Amino acid sequence: MKRSRLCLLFALVAAACSKVDPEPAATPVPPGTTIRAGFASADAETRSRLDFEPAQARVLWSRGDAFKMVRMNESNYSSVTFTTQDDGVEKAVFTSTKTLSGTAFTSGYPADVYRVGRRNTMDCYLITPVPSEQQAVAGGIAEGLNRAAAFSTDFSADLHFHNLLSYVRFQVDGDCVSSLESVTFQAGTTVAGDATVYFVDGEPVIDFSKNWSNPTVPQASSITLQGPFEEGRDYCIALVPATLSTGFHMQFRDGDGHTLVKRTSKALTLSRSRIADFGTIHLGDSWEPEERPEVIEYVHQKVGGRKNVIAILADGFQASELDQFELLAKNAVDYVFSVEPYKSYKDYFTVYLCRVPSQESGAGVTDGNGTVVTAVDNYFGSRWGESSYSDMTANAGKVQSYLMANIPEVVSGELTYVDIPTALIINDERYGGICHTYSNGWSYCQIPYQYAGRAIRWSFPKVQAVNPRDDSEGSRETTDAERDEMGRHVGDWRNTFLHEFAGHGYARLTDEYWSATTKYTEPGAIAGHSYSAPYALNASGFYDTVPWQADLLDHLDEWTARNPDYGRIGIWHGAQTSLYYRWRSEKISCMIDNRPYFSTWQRILIVRKIMEKAGETFDLDDFKARDVTVDPIRPAPAASEASLRQARSRALLVPEAPMLPSPVEHLEEER
Repeated sequence: MKRSRLCLLFALVAAACSKVDPEPAATPVPPGTTIRAGFASADAETRSRLDFEPAQARVLWSRGDAFKMVRMNESNYSSVTFTTQDDGVEKAVFTSTKTLSGTAFTSGYPADVYRVGRRNTMDCYLITPVPSEQQAVAGGIAEGLNRAAAFSTDFSADLHFHNLLSYVRFQVDGDCVSSLESVTFQAGTTVAGDATVYFVDGEPVIDFSKNWSNPTVPQASSITLQGPFEEGRDYCIALVPATLSTGFHMQFRDGDGHTLVKRTSKALTLSRSRIADFGTIHLGDSWEPEERPEVIEYVHQKVGGRKNVIAILADGFQASELDQFELLAKNAVDYVFSVEPYKSYKDYFTVYLCRVPSQESGAGVTDGNGTVVTAVDNYFGSRWGESSYSDMTANAGKVQSYLMANIPEVVSGELTYVDIPTALIINDERYGGICHTYSNGWSYCQIPYQYAGRAIRWSFPKVQAVNPRDDSEGSRETTDAERDEMGRHVGDWRNTFLHEFAGHGYARLTDEYWSATTKYTEPGAIAGHSYSAPYALNASGFYDTVPWQADLLDHLDEWTARNPDYGRIGIWHGAQTSLYYRWRSEKISCMIDNRPYFSTWQRILIVRKIMEKAGETFDLDDFKARDVTVDPIRPAPAASEASLRQARSRALLVPEAPMLPSPVEHLEEER
């Protein structure tokens, strides 16, 4: 599809290989075979034209257009290119260039923007790069950014292509436009880079569920449109569909490095085959520098007799990157407050976002044992091993000093730094995450923007104890049926934030996952239970005296009569990294696989902490009245086998990530 022919038309989007049930024997398709291809009716009715005239919305093929058709059979795949000589028609006849044989076909347009990714010999998926650097085209989009996908198991039928990308459209005006060189769209989630394309129930999906090695285009949460630009002309940015729950930023830059930033906190859903129209953006007549406060109150406390403050600090973000930090921080905080019980108790919180500039981007690299091998001049000194996370640390004294000098309630003397659970968001894509927790109640966590925000999978442990009380009968493998019951969790870096900060840092919960090797060889007290600010009350070192006995187990009939979901409560072997001699209250929770679900006992501990820090009294009856038990990862009780298979397949697209290290416990008296 040539830009000269269709500069005002959007066409078709990327493609995928989808695994299907075995079909009858394949019939070879020789060179010269023809097939008709058009646009699926549902997509043809969308606003494909930039002039926003739905009645005229059409997708036309141009002479020389080509798509790649891929077939996957058993243990291999092959592809063939189809080309058309038709011009200016909605349905064109395409001719193959070589023999293709198969029973399931996936086609992608344009033909030259795909490669095939292999998970194993049975599954393949097409990968298409969505560039984070795009060229501005007045009234249209750059050639190659119109992508499409089609899937068929019947070669004799017409192909129906579907749009896949989303687009944002805008105009600019003002004297600054004459020197405008680039416009950067900044999101709080990944919107560009190598993406996987697959089909679900006949509809194409493009996302970042596969962590591809050797990417041609790395994942990114911003896209830059390179000028020049003219006043009053339409410009578009192509991106992978996404939900921007915290809004977005538009950064405008001239040739001398001056910038103007337009911000909105309004949520935006960028849907497949849709254009989000931003209208005209007024830049004004001068590139005056913007004054942005270093400490921003993002959430304002409305309830409570005492301030309950948390602080989110930037580390490894240079001054020019702090807008990106702000979006990431808002995204992470909003995610925490979408999960119970934080969602129901949000009014008890004050949240500060601290735009702390670093001299250099990123974090230091250690040898895995604390010795720095690559130094980075970031403000708080965040560093960890290239493939090891247990030595992840920062300069705690510098974090404390920053809180004392910059958090309003600490500066005024109303609170001390010990009262401020702190999270450092690190401008580094390496995997990692840790919490440093102190006996006096203070904590700081470190969470990098792992894998540029693309998908991460954490699994339920592969083995579990046979006997709930001790290890006398050894261990057994976790069954697929048990995993189906609990659901398979695919998340991203925000789930690390939820686990490390909302779980460890704020609520002072310990890990509830375990490994196959036994860490504890006999029952024993957990030291953190006796801290001045108790830690790890969600786990027990003794089967017969678990902390949740009085509130939950002694009244379990009453709880389950109130809500059957409370039937999840019990005493389950395995917690605090050990398969044996540590017990937890439910089979699965955020403290195992980072899912957006805290167990009932964890929710009680979190609300107790909220009430304590906000100067209020915890009331169990009030908790019951407000409690929400939904776990969004668990399949519905009536889930079909087909939906379970789909969940398994979706999870397998994402390589499993290792569990992150347990919190580092520090003995330190309040000062």
